[in-house]
Amino acid sequence: MNTTSSTRTSVIFRGYRPDDLKACARLAKEAFPYGRGTSGKDEGEMTMKGYVESSLLYSTWSEVACIGDAVVGFLFGRIEKTWKGRSRMRTLLVELSMTARFLLRNPLMLARSFGLMWNVWITELKLAEHRPRSDAEIELLIVDSKNRGEGIGKDLVDRFITAAKEAGAEVVTLYSEDLQSNYQFYEKYGFRRVATFYDDVTSYFANKASTAIIYALDLKQSTDTERQ
Repeated sequence: MNTTSSTRTSVIFRGYRPDDLKACARLAKEAFPYGRGTSGKDEGEMTMKGYVESSLLYSTWSEVACIGDAVVGFLFGRIEKTWKGRSRMRTLLVELSMTARFLLRNPLMLARSFGLMWNVWITELKLAEHRPRSDAEIELLIVDSKNRGEGIGKDLVDRFITAAKEAGAEVVTLYSEDLQSNYQFYEKYGFRRVATFYDDVTSYFANKASTAIIYALDLKQSTDTERQ
């Protein structure tokens, strides 16, 4: 992906680099301030680094938005055409290996993680059941709270959608929830709800009931609308 800039917001878009992990984990921790399952700041940061790295494993598109040297947003996504050739089983094994290394750093974290892993497994099963067929998917989108409302999130999605269209994608999906995610943003963008269900992972972390929402965007329909 090319590095470009937006003169409207003085934002530079470029590909994700490994040294962006700390900044992206910080934004994720701010966006999802879940405390359950962690006992301190360091564990919270480690958890979010693992979350970001896990999302990257399933992504073929990884882009950050910067103002100066600061990362103020990022989008990770998967475009099926560019995913071809990758082994999903190998990706899953890598993710499990990463998770095991993370948990073994702290025996107490390992003990607390059985409940989390159970809820993750249940949620993944529900996602597999409810997620429609698609050619692309937004894995993770986060914008710094200080810069929301400036169009950065829309720019990140626009750039991903453009790449998906160029790759021949017809439907883009994403998974969100109603407690921490700005799900209204996706509805304003044009995504439509295709499924909802009880979100075991978010409910576990937040200690209150959460609803998972699966969205889909018909790229063929949006393209026809743009032409009119």
